[in-house]
Amino acid sequence: PRPTAVVCDDDILAVGVCKAARGLGLRVPEDLSVTGFDDMALATVVEPELTTVRLPAEEFGRRGMEALLAVLAGGTPGPDTLPVSLVARGSSGPAPAS
Repeated sequence: PRPTAVVCDDDILAVGVCKAARGLGLRVPEDLSVTGFDDMALATVVEPELTTVRLPAEEFGRRGMEALLAVLAGGTPGPDTLPVSLVARGSSGPAPAS
């Protein structure tokens, strides 16, 4: 049995998965759903458009820098969470019927 979905840790990898799937004769999303992460501009210029998770990149960078500065000052940064949202587009769909 093969997977029905691939969740990638960034949009560039997800686009590569879509290309590899087509090379294997699989259709996205009919045979394989693909999702990325970051919601880069690239996500909307591929076909089908990429389902992805949107992360506030500037806020992510700001909080990362704050954590780094805390460590450099001898402190320990606390846990932190950022709001993310799923941006559903054409690269994901229901699992294929078996």
